[in-house]
Amino acid sequence: MAKNILNLMMWHPEQDISRCHITYVHRGAPGNLKTISGSQIEKLEKGFLILVDDVHIPYHRIIRIECHNKVLWKRKI
Repeated sequence: MAKNILNLMMWHPEQDISRCHITYVHRGAPGNLKTISGSQIEKLEKGFLILVDDVHIPYHRIIRIECHNKVLWKRKI
């Protein structure tokens, strides 16, 4: 699950969430997808990823997590 990967990247002392990119479904964006940097993440809540500008992204909209130029998680379609 996406939240587990994000938790690991955020809290593991050897990982750096700021080097990650999260792609999620964002209706209205080109291709209905948007990618953000992990440095924009303020906190992880039960059902949402919360960004520093108070944007709430439901975990079920996340489709891909890349860190250090490697895909760590991708939603199976």
